[in-house]
Amino acid sequence: MSFRTKLLIVVAMMIVISVFLSSVITYVSARRQLESSAKKQMQQTVALIAKQSQIGLERFKMDMELLAESTLIHRLVRSPTNSTLVREVNLHFLDIVKKNNVYQSVNLLDRDAWCIASSYPDRIGYSPMRQVVATRHDFMAAAAGKTTISQVIFSHGTGRPNIAVSVPVKRDGKVVAVIRSILDLDQLNDYFLTPQETIHGGKAYFYDPGVDMTLPEGWVIPDIIRSKPYLRPDIPDLPEFSATRSGVVTYFSKSRPRLAAFLRTSDPEFLFVIERPLHDVLAPIETMGKVTLITLVVMLLVITLAVLVMANPILRRLERCMSFVRDIETGLLNKRLEADGADEVSGLARGLNTMAQSLQESRTALEQAERLYRGIFENAVEGIFVTDPQGVILNANPAFASLVGYGSPMEVVGRNVSYHYSSARRGLLLQLLDTQGTVKDFEIAFRRRDGFQRIGSVYARADKDGQGKILRIQGILDDITEKRQIEKERRRAEEAEFRSVQARLEALRYQINPHFLFNVLNSLSALAKISSRQTDRLIQQLSRYLRSTISSSESGFVPLRQELGTIESYLNIEKVRFEDDLLVSIESTPQTMDVQVPELILQPIVENAVKYGTKTSSLPLRITIEGHVTDSLLVVEITNTGRWVSMDNSERVNRGVGIENLRKRLDLIYADHYQFRMEEDNGQVRVMVGVPLDPVNRQRRIQA
Repeated sequence: MSFRTKLLIVVAMMIVISVFLSSVITYVSARRQLESSAKKQMQQTVALIAKQSQIGLERFKMDMELLAESTLIHRLVRSPTNSTLVREVNLHFLDIVKKNNVYQSVNLLDRDAWCIASSYPDRIGYSPMRQVVATRHDFMAAAAGKTTISQVIFSHGTGRPNIAVSVPVKRDGKVVAVIRSILDLDQLNDYFLTPQETIHGGKAYFYDPGVDMTLPEGWVIPDIIRSKPYLRPDIPDLPEFSATRSGVVTYFSKSRPRLAAFLRTSDPEFLFVIERPLHDVLAPIETMGKVTLITLVVMLLVITLAVLVMANPILRRLERCMSFVRDIETGLLNKRLEADGADEVSGLARGLNTMAQSLQESRTALEQAERLYRGIFENAVEGIFVTDPQGVILNANPAFASLVGYGSPMEVVGRNVSYHYSSARRGLLLQLLDTQGTVKDFEIAFRRRDGFQRIGSVYARADKDGQGKILRIQGILDDITEKRQIEKERRRAEEAEFRSVQARLEALRYQINPHFLFNVLNSLSALAKISSRQTDRLIQQLSRYLRSTISSSESGFVPLRQELGTIESYLNIEKVRFEDDLLVSIESTPQTMDVQVPELILQPIVENAVKYGTKTSSLPLRITIEGHVTDSLLVVEITNTGRWVSMDNSERVNRGVGIENLRKRLDLIYADHYQFRMEEDNGQVRVMVGVPLDPVNRQRRIQA
């Protein structure tokens, strides 16, 4: 065997072995890097998709809560047999379903799960539906007063999996009905996940692999809602889905390997999966494998023709390829090999360039995804923070820094959160995180850097190790100070409304009081024998008085002219009874007559003047009512002869709307922008009421 032949064989073997080994090493290294990068990207993507989906579900819940508070729903709950109202609500529900394809149906149920109204009227009074719904956890929770988003449930009515959002309808603090909207799982996937597939690549799913989709024996799906059959995702029930909260798994579907990143949420429990064929992940290096094979064949042919002439140049070029491969392994992806020739080594160089380009594009995509996440973190309006178990802040976004009074996140990092809220509340939060893992709507009173106290709501999640020890705490802080103040003012306004209604009802009770009517009728009987003209006048006064006290304005306020007219009618009726033993004087300046005052605000004072003045004053009883303006206030003074009478507890109960309730009404309506004073001097009792002339100083009343 000649030296040329030996050299040819040796060089050929060395070249073949070197290229093969370098290709294998490059392939293995590139495959590991591609798989690692793909897994990281898919985990970030599935976390982002889960977060966006949960935010979307919260929006659907808020829509149903607003619907539960609507006047139309409360009217139907009060009159469930009113066919006109039922038809109107049915059409409203159907409009909601048509406008948003995610909704499969919207239903209004009573506490016994009977359907009162529905976007599909065939469900009203449908007994099988009632039997199934009554056993659903979400319905029972809503009937107990809690808004609930269910886990994925299998509908016996449609034969499809869906999610139920159940919201209580409350009246006077009690649950009187439940709005139960059904979200179709397929439509939710189309709504939340299909757009994400275009952005991030891969196929995304949102489902529950453990849901029982078997129907009861002999059960026939009712033809209430026609829909196509549900096709379950082609993903096997892997043990990792139930054993861990998140991760990446490899499985085979249709004899082809696939990568899947999953995230399982809690309360309610959903499974989010994004999967890609392993072939797509490894596509950049599969081209390299084909190029390498072709290169080996061509190179063997070339070596047999010109081993001595081409050996050294080829070896040098192969060395550059090996150096390029090492650069790729170290992460230097911006270099490229010269590949202008048409030989095998040039082909190998082009293959390596293609691989490097694919790896660089993958890394760029991962960096873009990271920047997207960072942008969401930096621009979020909620305060986002990360702390260690001792409370030291590890990371925070600008919104969190602003909430606690700092100019930038860098000023917050390294500080302890215990400076901003009490250690007792932090201890309770740690205890809840240790037992539950996630805490929602945890209310705290926190102190800003400038010393101002605020009220916040915390959503926090604990990351734990394998032994259950907390490693770090991630959370969101919302400032709900203004929300709590608005709720407080609303409760004040609602109590003022209640007091006003109570006053009108109590006044009506006075008017229909048998003793009052008995006195008026006796007076009418006596006057009828004496003077028909006076009888007619008394009837007119009684009619005017009853009309003014029974009717009420929508705002609860009337001009002083109307209020004095009511009082004048009442005193004219009493004057028929007491005749010359009652002397009345009502005087008010013209500029006061159009000032708005609370309805029946003077009624209890005048009634007390008549009732107790006749008992303590020498007759005739003199009552004077004067109205004038002083320092931006309308001042009305009611004076009667006699003495102030103190009452025991029984008299206070019987009086109903009395002086104390009048004071509460004024306090609720005007806060500290009013005057109320009672005094007794020289045989006279004087009560002074002063209210603002300017409606701006009157607290705005919230209509229920």
